[in-house]
Amino acid sequence: MNFEIIDNVFQVAVFFVAALGDMVYWFYKRDRLYIILALVHSCFMMGTLYFVLHLVIRGVVPQVFYVSEISWIASYLFMHTYQIVRYRIKKMRIAKIPVICGAGVLIASMWSGIFGPVFLTTGIFAMVAGVIVFIAVFRILYEKEPHGVCYCMIVCVVLEVALYVSSNFIHDYTRFNLYFLIDFVLTIVNMLLLPCTVWEVSRDDVY
Repeated sequence: MNFEIIDNVFQVAVFFVAALGDMVYWFYKRDRLYIILALVHSCFMMGTLYFVLHLVIRGVVPQVFYVSEISWIASYLFMHTYQIVRYRIKKMRIAKIPVICGAGVLIASMWSGIFGPVFLTTGIFAMVAGVIVFIAVFRILYEKEPHGVCYCMIVCVVLEVALYVSSNFIHDYTRFNLYFLIDFVLTIVNMLLLPCTVWEVSRDDVY
């Protein structure tokens, strides 16, 4: 069996469970952060589900500018929305290290052609990813609250870029390799956004 199918089915299952957990916490806590997380995980799940169904039914991966790309970009847009809702964005300022990190991710995303030859989707992802990293790095360096979510977001973005960079060199998807290792780790780290959010919200009164 094509290992890509195994990888994507695993990813769909994990994100489904994560989205379900997000919804349970929203019903329990009534905090909009969990709805946003549910959208993060649901968009990623739907994009991957489309990809794996296309692969199973038609036997080939989707081509340029397909539904999965839109869903995956939406996932990162909701991740940035989480930052806007959760953190005090207005109090942030331009700082050297966060800017360098954000710009580095943006450049790496554009250079890798993360979504193929379509400049629009690659450009949107690159900008969103760069902003996510900038905000996360800024908070880690200059704010004292718990930073579990920030670390998870940085790792997610870096692994997403690394995944597409590795795909330029790895073309055998019939067996386990570095590409799938990165994808597995990306899936797990993305899922950890929920427990990290629960922990940070529970610590709000302390800070």
